[in-house]
Parts: sequence; structure tokens; C-alpha cells
Amino acid sequence: MKSASWRVQLLGPPLLSGPLGQEGRPERKLAALLAYLALEGATSRSRLAGLLWPDSPEPTARNNLSQLLRKLRLLVGTDLIVGADLLDLTEEVTVDLTTAREHVARGRTADLLALSGDFLAGLRYDDLPDLDDWINAERERLTEWRGLALRAEIDRLERSGEYSRALPHARALLDLDPISEDAWRRLMRLHYLAGDRPAALRAYHRCKEVLRRELRTEPLPETVALAQNIDRGSVPVTPTARTVLPLEVLRPPHLVGREREWARLEAAWAAGQWIFISGEPGSGKTRLALDFAGSKGGYIVYAGRPGDRVQPWATLSRMTRINTARRPELTQQLDPWVLREESRLVPELLPPEERPAPITNDEDLLRFREAHMIWTIKVHEGLLSNICDDWQFFDDHTNQMGMYMFGTSFPLGQPGGMPRLLATFRRGELPPEAEALVRQTVELGIAVLIDLEPMEDRAADQLMTDVGVPADPTLRARLWRHCAGNPHFLLETVKLLLEAGQLHGTPPEQLPLPEKLSTLIGRRLERLSPPALQTARAAAVLQSDFDPEGVAGMLGASLLDIARAWEELEAAQVLSGHRFTHDLVYEAVHAGIPASVRGLLHRAAARTLEDRDGHAARVARHWLDGGKPDLAARAYLRAAREARDQYLLGDAARFYLLAADLLEGEGDTRGAAEAREAFEVVTSPGVPPAR
Repeated sequence: MKSASWRVQLLGPPLLSGPLGQEGRPERKLAALLAYLALEGATSRSRLAGLLWPDSPEPTARNNLSQLLRKLRLLVGTDLIVGADLLDLTEEVTVDLTTAREHVARGRTADLLALSGDFLAGLRYDDLPDLDDWINAERERLTEWRGLALRAEIDRLERSGEYSRALPHARALLDLDPISEDAWRRLMRLHYLAGDRPAALRAYHRCKEVLRRELRTEPLPETVALAQNIDRGSVPVTPTARTVLPLEVLRPPHLVGREREWARLEAAWAAGQWIFISGEPGSGKTRLALDFAGSKGGYIVYAGRPGDRVQPWATLSRMTRINTARRPELTQQLDPWVLREESRLVPELLPPEERPAPITNDEDLLRFREAHMIWTIKVHEGLLSNICDDWQFFDDHTNQMGMYMFGTSFPLGQPGGMPRLLATFRRGELPPEAEALVRQTVELGIAVLIDLEPMEDRAADQLMTDVGVPADPTLRARLWRHCAGNPHFLLETVKLLLEAGQLHGTPPEQLPLPEKLSTLIGRRLERLSPPALQTARAAAVLQSDFDPEGVAGMLGASLLDIARAWEELEAAQVLSGHRFTHDLVYEAVHAGIPASVRGLLHRAAARTLEDRDGHAARVARHWLDGGKPDLAARAYLRAAREARDQYLLGDAARFYLLAADLLEGEGDTRGAAEAREAFEVVTSPGVPPAR
């Protein structure tokens, strides 16, 4: 890579600086072009021309773009933008905003805050609607980054007792969002800790005035409580170290309150029935399944992930990779034809020249299913059961394969047959075909459905004893009433109270118990460092099959930096290995991603998955959610061909139609017509495979 010789300033008034001290101020559209290429990477000429001249015919817009590139060459004396159909910045260019992005990914908060100035300051683009939307989203993202950095610096300085040095950061945080009560509380607290109680109370009254004027509302109870504590002189000092959560809180030692359900599990096990366990989020479905399966002997867990339903065979492919890693010797023990069929799910099992031809008929499909049943029975030798956790996320084709294997093996658990099955899912969130399967199998006596009800008070009291809640009837009653019978809600609340140092001693006046569990988990996420939070957000966007390498690629960060963030997330019980500890934690992380950041992360996910040969349907969805319909269309075309090669003609037809609609929306009528023609072919009798 060449050493950088030109610098583009996008924070503040746009400026180009050369290696010999040259300077040039790019005009409005040229500045936007440099910004777009810096942040989005290589982009087609047609896309750039459409953004910068939306009301001009495409030939005119492309000509205008060529003229703009000539202006840049005349301004700096060299080509800073290169390429034919795809344009990109040369490696000789550094951009201050991409440097800021690196600081965010690596957690260098002080370095980020040293980069001042607004994105494309002083320039307006309201006559270019799509470009204006993009620029506003990037400005929001920069504000989000600075807010995260300011909070991290305030927390660091407060922990070290440097209250006066933290105060300017608190004021800057308030400047970013003058109606943020979090920022007002930080300012109040720091004034008090710095020894200026009157200034702290004045800040509270200004907060009240701003909220009344801007929102016609009063401060939140926690803001009022802080003001009262300041008035009384009883504000606690922030602890200098992170609270280490006790093991009994991370995993309560006893399963309580599920005696009736356990008895039904025993009966279903003895009968060899399928076992379905449903309930509300956080009701203890997974814990019940794990403890019961563990009481019988060896078991394995296959977890559905958000996003699996986008990709055919997503869940089954992950199951196969789990078992390949667990039993590598099987690749030498199984008949070659079985291994060949399994390579349809995990191509890396065989070199390309040994993989099977595409499935073209029902006979090929039956051979694939028979091979997978042989594989499944073999890999489960020594295991008595498997747990399908979060079954509501499983893709349809994985479910169809499961129905074929388990439906022909009743009763389960016979020597040489399929192991017993326990599937957990959220009540009311199964797709229609899975709901029908539960209903039919229960009616036939093949399966049993155990629906978990809220935990009774007696069991809740035992759970609180197990996790160390003080034996104060008033505190316990308040906790359980606000938790609405949800064990996971209770555990999250106890964790938050422990981290705040409020579980023991006098019960706090205001328990941290918002109405929704996702809000409570969000409060815990606020305690994460900026790199850990960014890592969690990237993982949430990837949804399934994420790992440190993939997240590092998304964020442009070093693997070592991501590994440190990963350790923090595991210690905070956000991640466990390569998945979120609970689907509610995933939802809280995902919901907390600002809209301006979300699109950026989806585009980064699409690029990362493409680099790692990810399934085209997942790539397409990320491009679509990232605001790149042209790239999504191309990926859907690849997904259609992949589905056609697997004899998944319904999926192929769906992907062709999605591609056609997107291409039509982009003005590519020829491409749309070709996609619709391919749709007609795959929906006709006697369809040959795509090559």
C-alpha cells in the first residue's frame, strides 16, 4: 500500500490538503462525492450520477459526473478517484471521518473527541433528496459516536475522581442533545461531586425548564430522585471497579416451580413422544429443557437464530457444522455417498470436484434425505436427546427435513434410531406451518405440548433465595410484582441492582423496573464500553453464525480489539460463545441501534458475508436493509440459482421475483424482464438445474 499523500477533511468545512502543502476547497457536489466514496467504498457511476443529478436524464447525469471528476483532477493535479464503471478513492487518500470510524471501533474515545467539526459543515443538499437523506444519516451517526465517546470519558474520569475534568464533557454531551435527561443527570452529579451543590441544583431547574418548554413534560422519577439526594447531600460515589456478578445469579442453582411440567416431561419421555415447550419470553423454557435432558444423560443443543428463515437450510447447515467439528472422525467412517450428500449442506466437507451434481428430481431429493438421516443417527451415537432451542427461528427446509426424519421414527429413542427431541419456542411466534405441525402431532399422540405459565409466588420466593435477594418481604413482593411472574425479568433486575450496589442494605426507593424487559436489559447495555457496544451491535445485525473474525471485518477493527470486546460482552452476559445469551438480549441490542448506524452495519455485513462466501439470500437481505437495492438484486439472482441447484424451486421463484422487483425499481427493465423470465422457467414442469 502506498503512503497516504492527500488528506480529505469532511469534519468542518470540506478541505483537500496535499503532500506539499497544497490546499483546495471542493465545491458542494464534489465534497459530497468524496464523502460518499470514503464512507461507502466503490460505487457505480450510475448510482453516483443519480444521487448528484436526480432530475437529469442518465446520459446527462453521467456526463456531469465526468466533468466533476475533471474538476477534481484540475484542483489537485492528480487522480484521487479512479475506476471505470465502479469509482473509488485511491489508496493515497486519507479521510478524517474514516479515521473517526477506526477510533470508534478500537475504543479510542479521547482520539475521537479530538476530531471536531460537523460532517460537511455549512453545506446543504435539500435539493438532492436521496443524497440529503444519506448525509443526514451520517450526521446522526457521528452524533451517536460522539455521545458514546463522551459518556465513556465521563465514566472514566468520574471513576478516577477527576470530576472537574469530566464537567466539560458533560456539557458537550448536553450540547449534542439538550433534552437528554441522562446528560442532565450527569451534569448535576458531576457538579455535586466537584463540591458545587448549588450548581447541581441549578442544573436540575434548567432541566425542568427545558423539558417543560420543549416536551411539555416533567423530569423522570430518577432525575427527581437525584435532585432530592443532592439536596440532602447523599449522592453515592461511583464504584471504581465493575461488579462481578455471582455465579448463582448468572445461573441459579435450582430449577424451581416446574414440578407439574417435569412430571409431564417424564411421561412423554417414556412414551417416546416429541416434546414441545412453549411460553412467554424469559419464562424458563430453555432452562427446563436443559435440566430435564441433562437428568437423562447426554444431549446436544441446536439453537435457531434470528435471520435463519431468510436462508434455506440455514439452521440445518449450522447443525451439520456443529457435528462435523464434534465428530471429525465420521468423515472417514461414513459411506462416501452419504458424505457426498452431506456436502450439499457443508460444501467444505469435500473438494469441489467431488461434490454431487445439483438435485434435479424427487429421487435425488429422497437420496439426500436418506443420507442425512444416516448422518444424524451416526452423529448422535451416545446422546439420548437433542434440544431445538428457539424453534420459532428455524427455517422451513430444516423443519421439513426434521419432519421426514422424526416422523418416520416414532416412538423416539429406539436402539439404532433417532434420539428424543425437545423443542422450545415462544408462545404465538411460530410460523403457520410449524404451528400446524404442533397441532397435528399432538392430536395424533406423537407429541406433547407443555405451555409454561407464570411462576407461582412460592417458587419465586425460592428463586430469590437462590440468587441472594435479601429476605425482606417488602422488597421481594415489590420485585415479583414488577416482574409479572417472569423469572428472566427477575434475574435481569437483580443483576442491575447488584451492579448499582443497591441489592443489599436499605431497599432503594425507585427499583429499576421499567415495564418492558427489553428496556431493563437496555439499561444494562448502557454500562458497556463503546467497543463492546459496537461489537454487540455488529453481531446483532449479522444475526446468525457470527464470530470475532466476521465482526472485526465488519467494523474494520483488529481481531485483538474485538477479542477484548468479546470478553467484556461474555462477562456482562450479553454473548455466550458465538450467540447472544438470550433472544431478549439480542432484541434489546438490535432495537438500540440508531437508524443512522443500522444501514452502515447492514452494508458492512453484506460485504463481510460476500468475502466469506456467505449464502446469497442473507447477503441480499443485508444489501436491501442497507439501502443498496441494486446490489440486493444481484445477490437475489445468485440466491435463486443456488436454490434451483438444490431443487428448492419455490425459493428460486421467490428470489427471482424479488430480484425482478428491485431491478425494475432501479430502472433496469432488461434485467427485470430476464429475472421474470427465469421465474417462469422454474415454475414450469420439468425444470432443469441452473448451471
